[in-house]
Amino acid sequence: MPTPGAIASPHALATRAGERALQEGGTALDAAIATCAVLTVVYPHMCSIGGDIQALVALPDGRARALGGSGAAAAAQSASALRGLHSSMPIHGVHPITVPGVVAAWADLHAQGGTLPWARLLEDAITLAHQGVPVAAALGRDLEALQQRLALDPGLRGVFFHEDGRVLRTGELLRQPALAQSLARIAEEGPDAFYRGEVGARFVAGLQACGSLLTAEDLEVHRSRWVEPLSTRFGPYEILTTPPVSQGHVLMQLLAAMSRLGLHQADPCGEAGTTLARLCALTADLRDRFLGDPEHVEVDLDWLLSDELIEDLARTAVDLSCPMPATPPRPRPSGDTVAIVAQDDKGHAVTVIQSIFHAFGAGMLEPGTGIVCQNRGAAFTLHDGPAVLAGGRRPPSTLTASLLRRDGLIEGALGCMGGKSQPQILTQVLMRLLAGIPAEQALSAPRWVVGTFGSGDANVVLAESSVGEVTSEALSRVGLPLVMAAERDDRAGHVQFVRRRSDGSFESATDPRGDGQA
Repeated sequence: MPTPGAIASPHALATRAGERALQEGGTALDAAIATCAVLTVVYPHMCSIGGDIQALVALPDGRARALGGSGAAAAAQSASALRGLHSSMPIHGVHPITVPGVVAAWADLHAQGGTLPWARLLEDAITLAHQGVPVAAALGRDLEALQQRLALDPGLRGVFFHEDGRVLRTGELLRQPALAQSLARIAEEGPDAFYRGEVGARFVAGLQACGSLLTAEDLEVHRSRWVEPLSTRFGPYEILTTPPVSQGHVLMQLLAAMSRLGLHQADPCGEAGTTLARLCALTADLRDRFLGDPEHVEVDLDWLLSDELIEDLARTAVDLSCPMPATPPRPRPSGDTVAIVAQDDKGHAVTVIQSIFHAFGAGMLEPGTGIVCQNRGAAFTLHDGPAVLAGGRRPPSTLTASLLRRDGLIEGALGCMGGKSQPQILTQVLMRLLAGIPAEQALSAPRWVVGTFGSGDANVVLAESSVGEVTSEALSRVGLPLVMAAERDDRAGHVQFVRRRSDGSFESATDPRGDGQA
């Protein structure tokens, strides 16, 4: 019997919730929402109903749409006010907490083609939050590593620690009764329960008691944005991705430059790794200098994706005498994101990237609602530029959803976690898929990333130890320090992939770096 679709996520329980939605006659959109909801319960270090979403949706009529589900800074916030208190944008605490966009984005996705009742899609998440779920391996690692900081917040301490002060460990039961109540109210009343109702009122009141400037009005005026996706050719595929405030244009730059150099089917862990890693450093520098909220500042996509700039990037990448950008040390997200991908036999496909930015976001859990607060606002700056903090402005987003289209039809959906490195990770996977490597092997293959992974948050090339000697030698020529990591490292991202085969069947693959394999 043909399957009605396929879904992949970084946690097996979340994937099962999506599979049940498909088996009950739901669409890929229903499956994605059910999976997203469970992930807010089982992966609270990476996502929350207090976080944001960027998504791509393909509809049966052939249209593809990008959903910007990022929330804005509080209307009363300003860079000038914080400059007197901080030398740079705070990472933790109330100041980087922006309006959560997740619940509104779920509702917008549901309106595009969901067929199961809204309340049904939250059932599994509510049950798991109320009854409890074993702490996943990835969550356990972050709880262990970050326990000293997490214990400073009463909300986090009350959920993720035993009464005697010990942090929860992998396999121990995690119960979240307050979150279960919030999800139940949202299931019953819809997204208005958060943006205009009791759940949102409690959330705001709890944050204001800690000094946040967020108000009920900030929540009430929030809206997701439907926008046109970006696209570029990559071999036989058209790759679609999310536009600003997302960094999706960085993925477009990397793919266009590698295609121009004839390296689109090369092994990213071979000699081509030198060129690709240099491109990653160059495009990351451009992103940090020019990405902002296009509703408030000009983001010149015509120039950022122009043939002239792509040619310049390609030329600089292959000329090893050209130094890499002098990127100042920046704290990097230590947890970040989840990716959910789904397709169905009705013609829907969706990639959802759901996030709270750093591990456990702002390092705060609002106890009245059980909601972990994102710190997406940490991507703002306090100095003049496209990303300067201003009330009502959305911060630059690392979330990079993608879809693969061939001969006018959506063939696959691809997404990953990995912070600012998401375009780099997606490019490596796409190169392997284009070379004919099976999806599971493409996702599990060794990877490397360029970013602030070095001592003192210095910019380096971080490579998994499994990359091998040839790759290490290639990456040592990039012009940045090379740092070796574990055989499989969370910092190299968790990738999810689904594809519809030519015979109408589906395949799915989940990254072994996550907890998606049953």
